[in-house]
Amino acid sequence: MHLSQRKKRENQILSIFFSTIIAVIFLAVVWSVKDQNLTTFAILVAIATLASYRIYYTFTHKYREREELVDIPFPDHWRDILQDHVAFYRALSEEEKRKFETEIQIFLHETRVTGVKCEVDDVTLLLAAASAEIPVFGFPDWEYPNLGEILIYPNAFTKDFQTEGEGRNVWGMVGTGIMEGIMILSKPALINGFKNPNDKLNVGIHEFAHLLDGADGKFDGIPSLFLENRYLEPWLDTMYKEMNRIRAGQSKMNPYGATNQIEFFAVATEYFFEHPKAMQDEKPELYELLTKVFRQDTGTRFKDAVKSMFGYTGKKMGRNMPCVCGSGKKFKHCCMKNSRQY
Repeated sequence: MHLSQRKKRENQILSIFFSTIIAVIFLAVVWSVKDQNLTTFAILVAIATLASYRIYYTFTHKYREREELVDIPFPDHWRDILQDHVAFYRALSEEEKRKFETEIQIFLHETRVTGVKCEVDDVTLLLAAASAEIPVFGFPDWEYPNLGEILIYPNAFTKDFQTEGEGRNVWGMVGTGIMEGIMILSKPALINGFKNPNDKLNVGIHEFAHLLDGADGKFDGIPSLFLENRYLEPWLDTMYKEMNRIRAGQSKMNPYGATNQIEFFAVATEYFFEHPKAMQDEKPELYELLTKVFRQDTGTRFKDAVKSMFGYTGKKMGRNMPCVCGSGKKFKHCCMKNSRQY
């Protein structure tokens, strides 16, 4: 969730357009009423003007809030957590650190982080946000279009999000079905992913890579939104070659990357951010492709701008949904009490 001046301008232009259209429609209806004196018409024009301004104020609320966050000091103990746990943050210049901190504040203001049968402490909160912001730090216009909530589980869970019973071997997952737009992460796996910055493993970054992969409407391991068309064929060629090397035991990448194209992209993203120097030395072609600048999908720009006007910040668990912990209570009366936002 970045503080993009381009997106702010788009939001303002659309807000002016829609508020003006609404005011014009209102005035047209008023004008059509017969036997109307000048005083009454002037009062109605004033009401339409005020209503138009109020609509504009409401539609631009999200970006005004983001700008206000820039002036709110980043908590010192949060900065200490990033410094102690996040190698990516330590490698940034002082100016870049301030930018990263602001993006963390914006992300946590708009994204709810909820503990399912566990506490969301400051370390967990900050590492969840860092996992989201690290992969998109170089792309000021990027938004996770549907993400509104991260669920933190106390340990591994099943593919249908259960914390008890057999089959609890999942450490992170992008939700599907009624959970679509929600990220699920295991607390110990999230924290352990940042303990060794050179092990090429980070479940948080891995799962957010899946969100980037699916940003073009399909999960296929082909980051077509972010690579220019001329690089798509080299990407496919490099990906298939590397997957074959993994299967033949000739690659230092996580063997899980050979599972399919989807997992290859996520594993490669982990590797790129966890140990970029090793990737540059060992896999220069793959490294070069992953350094290409993300580009925005102009086809979804208008849709995203309209969502922003209405303050949309992604899908969250419904307050009245059954709690995912299996307690039988409504979410608002159970694990939602463990939610945190900035």
